Amino acid sequence: MHCCKKINYPILSIFKLYLSILTFCVATAAWAASNGAYVKSAELVSRDENYLLNADFDLAFSSEVEEALNKGVSLTFLVEFQLVSPRRYWFDDEIITTTNRITLSYHALSRQYLLNRNNHQQSFASLHEAKEELIHLHGWPVLDKSLLKKGEAYQAALRIRLDQSKLPKPLQVEALGSEDWKLVSEPFRWVPALSP
Repeated sequence: MHCCKKINYPILSIFKLYLSILTFCVATAAWAASNGAYVKSAELVSRDENYLLNADFDLAFSSEVEEALNKGVSLTFLVEFQLVSPRRYWFDDEIITTTNRITLSYHALSRQYLLNRNNHQQSFASLHEAKEELIHLHGWPVLDKSLLKKGEAYQAALRIRLDQSKLPKPLQVEALGSEDWKLVSEPFRWVPALSP
């Protein structure tokens, strides 16, 4: 009588693992693309008595968002930065939380896109040019060195999101459950090297 013996094929197991990882990566990329907002990089740079934030974002506008913008709806984005000192057995100690407001709008008479950041307005001939400026943030003073303690560990977090409360009321209702208007990034976390 012959016995059946299960033969383990290591190549098949490796292939299944590779396929699982590939599926996860594709699903994550699809989710990020549909999400519309992503923090690509962020760093804190020391200058005098402050730390300045430099960051790069990725923003993908749906056709509905672009159409609303071109019809005169202003888009207000909030860039939110937080620095905490992690605690093992208790809540993290919040050092600072601050927000930078950026508004993108279209002026029909001049046919220009306007970007307002820190009470400074810039104009652009195309939406592509305006978005290129919007997705790069440089030299934002976020932290006074006097708030830091020597030898303390810190964790930073950054995200960007569309402030839906600034949309016209009819659009707020539409945007509430719509993926087309879901422009909010996952928090980007990192451990900066900081010194007082």
